[in-house]
Order: sequence, then structure tokens, then C-alpha cells
Amino acid sequence: MNFEICVSTPVDVAVALEAGADRVELCGHWECGGLTPTSASVRACVSIGLPVRTLIRPRAGNFVYNASEKQLIVSEALDCLDSGAEMIVVGGLTENGDVDEHLLEILCDKISSDVMVFHRALDLSNNPLESGQLLQDFGICSVLSSGGAPAAGLGIGMLKDLTDLGLHVVAGGGVRLEDVSTLGEVGVEAVHASCRLKTLSESLKHIDDGLFDLSTYPVDFTKALQLTEEVLKWNEHEK
Repeated sequence: MNFEICVSTPVDVAVALEAGADRVELCGHWECGGLTPTSASVRACVSIGLPVRTLIRPRAGNFVYNASEKQLIVSEALDCLDSGAEMIVVGGLTENGDVDEHLLEILCDKISSDVMVFHRALDLSNNPLESGQLLQDFGICSVLSSGGAPAAGLGIGMLKDLTDLGLHVVAGGGVRLEDVSTLGEVGVEAVHASCRLKTLSESLKHIDDGLFDLSTYPVDFTKALQLTEEVLKWNEHEK
């Protein structure tokens, strides 16, 4: 089982590397759930040495995209791959809550399905298991999922069903230390966590916090290290 940390800056990647993570998923604007990072950010993060996957999400909000947004998704995905990302984390739904097959078609026309991970839009789809089967029809074998639950530790049943389909499941969403062994038992390929800590610079604390939110949310080394050690413990147990 691998350990993937959700990062937003090169500093986050350096912390993930020091903590022993296997790879990172890079996004911008983590506070709104993550948006597509810039190409410059991808290049800077790739240069640190950990494998980088990039979220492709052109705006905040729902996962129902119009024609122009779908074209932007394809362009952003190509830019991130050209900048050194090993995989893209992408997805979309129809108004009816089904996987957006048209989006997958235009993505697969330009990009190999081998480098795609379908993100947690899967958890909002009408039937995540049927959605997983559809993704396999497109050659997409990796998904990021909480098992359709508010947190991965509560979605164990669906996560097992997805792994039983043969999907490479990255379990993400509120992963706790005590969830790692259970997630390992159902066969997930990786656990995904943000390991964030809300931070406000001491020099800025005198400023009225009603004017701007000056907080940042960097990856916390201690949280990352604790999860790394839990994943390593599980892997040693499985040997």
C-alpha cells in the first residue's frame, strides 16, 4: 500500500518527501476542494523528486461541466502532463448524476487512459460501483474514492467492492491513523490524506482577521510522518 499526500506548494512536496510519502497529488486552492495547479507549480514540484499526480478541476463547485469547461479540462490535463506530472486526477458527471461519458471520450481521444485517475466525483455518482465498471470500459483503472461515504473509514464496504472489480483504489477523505489497517485489508492501492494544519504567521496576528483570511494550510510534517509510519507498519505486517 502506498501513501499519497495532497499538496499545494513545493514546500508541501518537500515536507511530504521528508516524511516518507510515496507520491503527491498536487492541486491549487486546496481550501475550496482543490483546483488545477499552474504548469509552473507542476514543474517546481516535480523537480523535488517525488512522483506528482495533478488534480484537473477548472473551477470550484459541482462536477457538471459545459462544453467550454470540458475543453479547458483537456487543455489543463495536457499542460500538466507536459510539465512532468505522471498522472492526472480528473472526472465529471452529467446533470443526472452519471459519469460524463462525453468528457471521458474527449479526454481519451487526447490522453492515454493509463495516466488517468477518476476523482471523487465517483462518490457523488448515482451508483459508484456501476460507475467503476463504466470507467473500466474506457480503460481507466484508477479511482480516488471515500467509498461513497463522508470519510473513507465509513465507506469500507464500497471500497472493497471497487477493489474487487479490479480497480486501483486510492482511499481518500478523512483518513485517520486507525483506518489504515482496515483500508489495507480491503485492498486499496494507496491512502490519500491532506495532513494540513491551519497556520497564521505570528507577524500577521495583529491584523484584523475580519478584513482578510490570512491563514495558510501547509502540510504538517508530524501528521504526515504519523501516517507514513502507519502505512509502513501495515506493509511490514503484510510481508
